[in-house]
Amino acid sequence: MRNLFETLCDVGSGLILSTMIQLWIFPFFDMYPTVWESFHIAVIFTVISLCRSWLWRTFFRRPKNNLQNLKL
Repeated sequence: MRNLFETLCDVGSGLILSTMIQLWIFPFFDMYPTVWESFHIAVIFTVISLCRSWLWRTFFRRPKNNLQNLKL
């Protein structure tokens, strides 16, 4: 249960932080999204990041002999 809480804090704080950063940075590039639009953009990147992390974690937690059979 503690890992779930830590993950929710990590992802939630990242979502809020990325929304705030977008609202601050985008005007330098003549983009003026609303708070809601910035939040949606942050959600998209958060979902992609979660999927990427899960894929890497799945890859590296394979049994050792499966990695030896992998031919690169």
